[in-house]
Amino acid sequence: MNPTRLAVIVILLATLPGSACQRTPKEVERPEKIVSQRLVAYDSTTYARLAQLWEKYYNAYPSEDAYANWMYAAFYADRGDVRSMIEKGVEKYPANPVLLYLSARSKNWGHDNLHARQLLEKAAALDPDYMDAWHALAVEYIVQGDRENADVALRRLLNGKAVEDVVMDLSYNMLATLDTNAILITNGDNDTFPGWILTRIIRFRPDVNIVNRSLLNVDAYAAAIVKEGIPEFIAHDGMDSLKGEVAADKERSVKRQLTVDEQSRGFPDPRNEFMDLGDRLVFRIIDAAERAGRPVYFACTMDRYNLWVQRALRARYLGLVTLVTRSSKPYSEQLRKLFTMWTSEYRTGGLDSWQLHSAGRNDAGRWLSSNYAGALQSLIRQADEAGPEVQLSLFRWYRKHLVDVLDKNSVDKFNSMWFDRRFPPEVREWSKSKGWLGD
Repeated sequence: MNPTRLAVIVILLATLPGSACQRTPKEVERPEKIVSQRLVAYDSTTYARLAQLWEKYYNAYPSEDAYANWMYAAFYADRGDVRSMIEKGVEKYPANPVLLYLSARSKNWGHDNLHARQLLEKAAALDPDYMDAWHALAVEYIVQGDRENADVALRRLLNGKAVEDVVMDLSYNMLATLDTNAILITNGDNDTFPGWILTRIIRFRPDVNIVNRSLLNVDAYAAAIVKEGIPEFIAHDGMDSLKGEVAADKERSVKRQLTVDEQSRGFPDPRNEFMDLGDRLVFRIIDAAERAGRPVYFACTMDRYNLWVQRALRARYLGLVTLVTRSSKPYSEQLRKLFTMWTSEYRTGGLDSWQLHSAGRNDAGRWLSSNYAGALQSLIRQADEAGPEVQLSLFRWYRKHLVDVLDKNSVDKFNSMWFDRRFPPEVREWSKSKGWLGD
């Protein structure tokens, strides 16, 4: 046979479907879609693994969607080269809203960065249903004191159902607990955005001002919230001086040795802890509010700041919020009002929803649900003093709305709060049926 003709036959056979000579590339499974940490949150190790999976998938099936997911995971994993990778993605896929959003996030956005704001506005214009862009724009506009555009962004979040019902309910219940003209100090997205939406757009408790502790580290935000009604808490020219104090204290705190008492307890005295700019401004807001006769509360999501509450020496724990200014009302009266409101007025539609009951353990709503359990656990002693009727009402609320949505790794810890022989018979029988309380 002609050698040339033989070579052609071999090549044709090698390319036929099912040919033994054909090399089939190993299939690469599509990883899970990366969404905002406001909805589903993993640790950095998990995000690093997801970034590797998306990189592998992108190399097998290049597309702008795959690249955007890869960058999202890498961004949350805090990869050192992520900024340059995002910019390369923007160059290649200039109309991808996710990459535009991540590009803005990797810049100094929130600090009057015009380019970052333009990137966010472009992302929102390209995909009006992309809620992360509207979240970021709401912050940007609020920091810059642009109330009109801030409310447009917040309404977009409301209409786009960007906030789960269980998250919105938590903010509603916190706001419902507050006295008139209160100031609520929050810390993260899931305790701030719903509150802004409720007070500014829905107009539930418009008398309440919400202050995000994290944003207090941004100079422009301090001026913006004073325009919104917060009592003036720092002079116009006092920020630079305060920043100097913070820098000096930070340097001293690095060199400071624990006292003998701190060493024996195993943790530093909160009075000696380093406080950043936002921390210090929180206390200035508290002082200014007291002079103006306005109550200040910490949201339950401010857990790590409860040490500061101890410093204040006047804190009153009220479940989902902590009052950190002086009050002329008896604490017992405030607790009675709280217990009644908790069992009869708190919104629970989100806790009871099938979405939450079927959500994964990393769902933000599930994590936030534990705030109710933690609050109840801290209120048990006061409920005990209030009597069996209150104990039973809170217990029934816990069983009906909470016990089935708590993370399986923490439910036993929270269930144990009811293991007390002093509780009403119904509570004791439930504990015994679970094998948690002996005869």
